[in-house]
Amino acid sequence: MTDALTATGICCAYGPVQALFGVDLRVGPGELVGLCGPNGVGKSTLLRVLSGLHRPSSGTVGLLGADVTAVPAARRVRLGLSTVVGQAAYGSLTVLENLRLQGYGMPGRDARAGLDAALAVFPRLARRAHQPAATLSGGERQMLVLAKALVQRPRVLLVDELSLGLAPIVVGGLLEMLRRINATGVAMLIVEQSVNVALSLADRLYFLEKGAVAAEHGAAALAGRPDLVRSLMLGGHS
Repeated sequence: MTDALTATGICCAYGPVQALFGVDLRVGPGELVGLCGPNGVGKSTLLRVLSGLHRPSSGTVGLLGADVTAVPAARRVRLGLSTVVGQAAYGSLTVLENLRLQGYGMPGRDARAGLDAALAVFPRLARRAHQPAATLSGGERQMLVLAKALVQRPRVLLVDELSLGLAPIVVGGLLEMLRRINATGVAMLIVEQSVNVALSLADRLYFLEKGAVAAEHGAAALAGRPDLVRSLMLGGHS
């Protein structure tokens, strides 16, 4: 069966500074995979490469069986890849206007279907459809960013630091939403600094250290190994 997303031998640099060193990673169809590690190890850089925002110096990116290494970011969205980063939304626009803008360029019927599907997943946003995004709470803004991605009806979803800066009760609700989205068949790669959040979601986890994959483990194998998790997060893997 064809993988939803692959990275093979990815090297990447910012000018003379190399950030990624031969990264290999795969996300199977409908799989939810976590990418963990402390700040500065290259997690967000890898997501930029996968989404098409940064060209690797070597290596290949595969999307649903196609080599998309040289494909621009906008084209990757049309091929089925969407990315969720932070709480990015247009504060002066209403919730509905933000969602409609996300469907710009899509055929009218597809954009409407995507909008309806996103609001069905997030009924709380439907109740705030005419409210400016700037007036939403942090958790609601994060819901809006997820909903914006769903308008595009992705087959693969990249999520960067969903839980950052949010209260635990809000994070719990968002994680349940991610599980529901994943249950529809959307493959996901979740970048998380909180390994507990990643363990509660993912089927498998990759750990990055100094721009390279240090380890890969099934979530079930790590559930009862806090010592191993701690060493992986602190760079003390064997």
